[in-house]
Amino acid sequence: MNGSPPFPADEREESLVNGLSCGNPDSVHDFLEATHRPVYLMATRLTRDDDLRHDWTHEVLLKIVEELGRGRFEYRWPGCFWSWFQKRSYFLLINLYRRQKQHEGRWTSGEIGEEILERMDLPGDLDPSEMIETVEARDALETCLDRLVRTEHRDALHLLLFEEQSYQEIAERLDTALNTVRSWIRRARTAVRECLAAHYDLEDSSWE
Repeated sequence: MNGSPPFPADEREESLVNGLSCGNPDSVHDFLEATHRPVYLMATRLTRDDDLRHDWTHEVLLKIVEELGRGRFEYRWPGCFWSWFQKRSYFLLINLYRRQKQHEGRWTSGEIGEEILERMDLPGDLDPSEMIETVEARDALETCLDRLVRTEHRDALHLLLFEEQSYQEIAERLDTALNTVRSWIRRARTAVRECLAAHYDLEDSSWE
């Protein structure tokens, strides 16, 4: 996904993000039309199976549209969306690749990492096992976040962890009192901690 973004990094980019955030059908159509090929080309570097390439591309793009609709990205400056989009689509593709290999039951995490380094032309000094562990850890965290019943709890903690926004910024973003945001995040952390403890078969412990 190298080169220029599908849309200019100007007011059109911001307009697109706003449209996607509110589920505008025209914006969704324009986004899918513009981004299908870049994501598909990235998928071709991970698998020779054309059905998988199309399936992964479709799943990645729909996931990103869903996340935008849930307010998981905020436009701040020209180009920020395409920077986020590239990193996010890359992560989602790697995660799909990892799951496919583990489903086939033939590869270890280290071997998957080595294969990714070869196919994606990533820096050779990266540690494959650590890279896969990072993907797996984020996948587990996102799974636990998605299981939170209260949408406001999930969104507040996502903004804190993945967009690195301050409590004050989150309060302004969600149009909520600061103390309320603190309460949401505290409760969300407790629920996610318990979920992760179960996922990794660990005893629950304080997460600060």
